[in-house]
Amino acid sequence: MSTFLISILAFIVAIGILVTFHEFGHFIVARACGVKVLRFSVGFGKSLWSCKDKHGTEYVIAAIPLGGYVKMLDEREGAVPVEELDYTFNRKSVWARFIIVLAGPAFNLLFAIFAYWLMFMIGIAGAIPIVGEVKPGSIADKAGIVAKDEIISVDHQPTRTWGQVAKQLMNRLGDKDQLEIETKQPNNPVKSHVLQISNWEFKGSRPDLTHGLGIEPYIPPIPPVILEIISNEPAEIAGILPGDVITQVNGKPVTQWKDFVDVTTVSINQSLNVVLKRQEKEITLVLIPRAKENANGEIVGFVGLVVKTEKLPDSLQRLERLNPIQALFAATQKTYDYTMLSFRIIGKMIIGDIGLRTLSGPITIAQGAGASVIVGIQYYLSFLALISISLGVLNLLPIPVLDGGHLLYYVIEIITRRPVSEKVQMFSFKIGMLLLLFLMTIAFYNDLLRLF
Repeated sequence: MSTFLISILAFIVAIGILVTFHEFGHFIVARACGVKVLRFSVGFGKSLWSCKDKHGTEYVIAAIPLGGYVKMLDEREGAVPVEELDYTFNRKSVWARFIIVLAGPAFNLLFAIFAYWLMFMIGIAGAIPIVGEVKPGSIADKAGIVAKDEIISVDHQPTRTWGQVAKQLMNRLGDKDQLEIETKQPNNPVKSHVLQISNWEFKGSRPDLTHGLGIEPYIPPIPPVILEIISNEPAEIAGILPGDVITQVNGKPVTQWKDFVDVTTVSINQSLNVVLKRQEKEITLVLIPRAKENANGEIVGFVGLVVKTEKLPDSLQRLERLNPIQALFAATQKTYDYTMLSFRIIGKMIIGDIGLRTLSGPITIAQGAGASVIVGIQYYLSFLALISISLGVLNLLPIPVLDGGHLLYYVIEIITRRPVSEKVQMFSFKIGMLLLLFLMTIAFYNDLLRLF
């Protein structure tokens, strides 16, 4: 099965699960509060499958898998028989309406805890945060971090894997003061490094935060054996074929893939003499890298080659596996940490410390879904948890179209002791819809930039 198809299927499954959980939160709490639910729909548009239960609720799976909704009995949406007035949403107390609306995002966070709980019990491996290279003159270089250092903490928070390093660095996005990193090398004492991050740059569509500090993770040498050629790129034009082994570039020996990349990335529009081995024959070609912006916002030389990467050795990984009780505590803590982190990142976007280019849309989510499925079920669970948290946090924003907007109305109603007028709600709904469409457009545009 192709990677594209895997990504699409993994995306549909992910959205289906997360939307179902979100809407189930609204549904089950509405039922508990005595509200009649007319329809529970996963997806929008034309119904692909439907059925009804004994309470008269219609369950629907619709054609467009990008959301869902729970339709409740409500006098504002049509005439209601007198005998069913007590079951309408609009006649329930403000506190009942509040918890019904809050239940959707809350169930997303509960699902994240459940997914992380399973993930921790299955066990998930992460790369040990060993520094491969430090860019001369970078923030990390000035702080004294060197190759082969293992990062053991960031801001006094233990970091056993690169994922944990990334998480701690995300907490400092947009900050301009100092960052403390502790490192250690075998048989040497722990060293503390104070990094001045006033000039910490993270540009591009998917910026690597460690790269912005001047740190590149250690990766075992990759053989320069070509796996795939990207169509209409310089490598195909030059005549390189899958299976070729690059041995020299501009007279310099190439023993690993990095030797080749180091030359091509700084040789935009320059002719390179490439020597390669093809079925025991030695061939010399001329390759001219073109300019391309990478994920970190840098313009580099690009040739359109893909090499086969090997699985990271066990010696460079750490496995996290916990018993059910430990996993539950760890899952709850992880969900809390990422929820708070999401709110902090949104706050920094609002004040301009973080650009909108970091927003991701459905294409990036689909790519992430496919990649995590291929790696393993525990990584897919982690992906589901993270997207579920994002969905929960997004829905809590005080934008009228979202759950958070309705919660804001109810808070105002609790304080003023009267509901927000229909006129104000309709006006703010239009503003909220425009804002949401703007953000969705930006996210989709970012997706296309990353893709092309």
